[in-house]
Amino acid sequence: VAEGGLVPADGVLLSRQCQVDEALLSGESAPIAKAEGAALIAGSVLLDGPAQLRVERVGANTLLSGIAALVTRAQAQRPQLAALGERAARVLVARVLIVATLTALLWCFLDPTRALTATLAVLVVSCPCAFALAVPAALTRALAVLAQRGVLAVHPDALERLAGITHAVFDKTGTLTQTPLTLARCQVLRDTISPQTALTLAAALASGSRHPAARAIAAAAAAHTLPAVEDRHAHAGDGLQGRIDGQQLRLGRGAYALGACTAASTSLEQLPEDAVLLADTQGPLAAFFLNERLREDAAATVAALQAQGVQVTILSGDAPTKVAAVAQRLSVSEWHGALRPEDKLAYLRALRTQGARVLVVGDGINDAPVLAGADVAVSLVSAAELAQSCSDIVFTHGRLGALLEARAIAQQTLVILRQNQRWALVYNLCAVPFAALGLVPPWLAALGMSLSSLIVVLNALRVGRHTPAFTPETIVPKHTVQKHFVQKHSVPKQTTAELRT
Repeated sequence: VAEGGLVPADGVLLSRQCQVDEALLSGESAPIAKAEGAALIAGSVLLDGPAQLRVERVGANTLLSGIAALVTRAQAQRPQLAALGERAARVLVARVLIVATLTALLWCFLDPTRALTATLAVLVVSCPCAFALAVPAALTRALAVLAQRGVLAVHPDALERLAGITHAVFDKTGTLTQTPLTLARCQVLRDTISPQTALTLAAALASGSRHPAARAIAAAAAAHTLPAVEDRHAHAGDGLQGRIDGQQLRLGRGAYALGACTAASTSLEQLPEDAVLLADTQGPLAAFFLNERLREDAAATVAALQAQGVQVTILSGDAPTKVAAVAQRLSVSEWHGALRPEDKLAYLRALRTQGARVLVVGDGINDAPVLAGADVAVSLVSAAELAQSCSDIVFTHGRLGALLEARAIAQQTLVILRQNQRWALVYNLCAVPFAALGLVPPWLAALGMSLSSLIVVLNALRVGRHTPAFTPETIVPKHTVQKHFVQKHSVPKQTTAELRT
């Protein structure tokens, strides 16, 4: 099972150790340490790896079959907005029954021959179903439109939160930058090793990992025969370690790669900050430099969010120099590099204590904690399974511009469902008194009730009808991006022509 992958069947761990997340089954998201011989449950997520297991139970005999029940239960749960609409409908029904009872008693004294007709008109003309349909009709339409555009809303309540976000936090590698990465060059840091040997050792450690940097290194050595790796483990946000021919090696961030180094002279200050390091117990062996390119719609998406008043921040575990370069290209003033997963989560909590409503977009295992703690969590289809399992919304097309489409549709959905609720309230307040006074015959009451529900459904069909699919050109007009950039960074007027170019 690869790092970040789902355990496909019940079995026994054959590797020495690993950590898994069994939140899908137990609800507990804390990592659970497993030693050799421990039971692994289908549906759990491997946090470090890869790991080997011996399959013992498959299909209906595994605990994985319980996931179907979890899915059914989740689908049966009503969104919070829909639950509020249903409660309003129940209150209306109770009040209509009271009004109908009073109407019957009143007409029994005034004109008993009209008591039945007036009471029936009150019961028929009232439309609690309009209240009950107001929210689910709009939400159902919104979810269908988003699904057609490659946006899967796992939790419908996320649409309400998405419409009101104040901050957007983006991961860098694999989120703002395009995958796959490519290896630019390999720089050996010790005379006793050749670039080809360093590449094969690094690729052997990186094989099986889903991190974009590891994939780039492994792909660069696709034509080479890789040595066997023993006791290979991945540490989220840091890198990988393993033993090759008895030699303990680490591949990843500088501080992590040198963590097992026993040489007293080793210093991070002498090493390239923006590279992936390969090191053994004696010190660094090689540095790998990767090429990164922004996603096609990353700049326009960030600019559009900023133009809407959303504060954009980049949080990354990558080297600060690389994060700064991407932030500069995207005109993002607030960024932080070399962050561990717990650092990202601490930053998120600090924002939320200030009353911020935070959207987080990430794709890696190290993003899972901050995704789980966000008001709205978004991941791409290429993200690790653990990141997707913590997300409220998943983009199946890999377009960041879909975030703007989803937010626009979410805002439109809230407007329309509130229109539906106001219509249902106004209709009932106007129609019920006339029916109680005997001014509405039963046939007209039935027609009015049907038209009221029909209006709610037709209004809900407006969701997404005039919301265009966003592209880098249509996400935000050029002059809007330019105006926002100039105002934010106080660019002299003579440079606006260059910005337009």
